[in-house]
Amino acid sequence: MINQLREKIYQELITLTNIAEVFDWIPQKLWWFPSIYFSFDRIESSALSSNHNERIYYFTLNIFQELTTLWNNESEKILCWVLDEIIDRFDRSDLDGLASSIEAVGWNIDAVETDMWPALHGISVLRIHVPFSLK
Repeated sequence: MINQLREKIYQELITLTNIAEVFDWIPQKLWWFPSIYFSFDRIESSALSSNHNERIYYFTLNIFQELTTLWNNESEKILCWVLDEIIDRFDRSDLDGLASSIEAVGWNIDAVETDMWPALHGISVLRIHVPFSLK
């Protein structure tokens, strides 16, 4: 299920407008901005009954926007626009029927140094609820 979810998340992210790069692994270098990479974080399970159970899959999203060619204020606006677009996209998605619900939680923005230039780094977690049965 993890790899199925990973592929569906990737498909959702590459359809976002104005995103230069999307990776489903941690890249060694970011060449274009805004760039997104995401990775699997963890799974939680809750057994409600023998027929209604849920697993929650967590994926961490990392969004980067460079600071060197734009004013800091403009870079932050771009990053916030991308974060809003991600929230809207996953609020409307069920990942082709795999998820009963998806929440984008824990937004945070920091300034960081990449290997080539300073950037803003936005981070969030997708919490993906997937029902399953023990029968």
